Amino acid sequence: MELSFQLADPAGNVTLLVTTPVPREDYATLAARLLSIPELHAEQVGFLAPPQGEGVIRLEMMGGEFCGNALRCAGLYYAVQQGRRRAGRFPVEISGYDQALSVQVNPLANQVSAEMPLPQAVQTCTLFGANAQAVQLPGIVHAVSFLPPDQPEAAVREALEGLAQAYGVPAAGVMFWDRQRSTLTPAVYVQGTSSLYFERSCASGSTAVAACQALNSQRDGSYKLALKQPGGTIHTTATLRGGKLQQLTIGGVVSLGQAYTVTF
Repeated sequence: MELSFQLADPAGNVTLLVTTPVPREDYATLAARLLSIPELHAEQVGFLAPPQGEGVIRLEMMGGEFCGNALRCAGLYYAVQQGRRRAGRFPVEISGYDQALSVQVNPLANQVSAEMPLPQAVQTCTLFGANAQAVQLPGIVHAVSFLPPDQPEAAVREALEGLAQAYGVPAAGVMFWDRQRSTLTPAVYVQGTSSLYFERSCASGSTAVAACQALNSQRDGSYKLALKQPGGTIHTTATLRGGKLQQLTIGGVVSLGQAYTVTF
């Protein structure tokens, strides 16, 4: 079959947006084949599908997980396909979440920000023998850890497999956060494709860190973080009122690369 896709780069977290209609049961197989193309340096695959609600565009991730970076990519792709040159805001649908999320796109500056879902739960957990905070978002759970990111890959895979199964979600990540340097090293495991990536950046993981910072402060206000990750910086804002999270947003640079067609 012929498969067309668009390469997108949100802070180094290279994402392939498949534009050819594909049956859901083929997502995992086709995603694995695309990820195996070394020249693309891709970390994840999403499939464009007809919107199910109020969204102008819908993206379904390879394992049915939620992904904030892919959400931003889909918003930029829609704006460019529509020939938009001015900044605008669009409702975008993404797998792992049952409502459209607002995405603000400035196509000429390649700046894209997005509303993010609020955590369903934030709990203390143990990872690699140390305390961490598990932040459950729709479709994914992230453990925010203060350990250095040089944990053995096998240990990371085992820990994230267990975390995903414990929370009953398609994907799990660990965010190695250095608070002093404001750096973040993300690793994400997707159950449906059995894939583990030490990602160049992670938007939902950045959201998890922002949520932890705001909740741990126990003081109302807006908390901003510029999280430097291997592929670039993601900006986050978390708003706390009455001791509860009210809003989470992420933003930063997203660029669209080349469009491809391959034959399998």
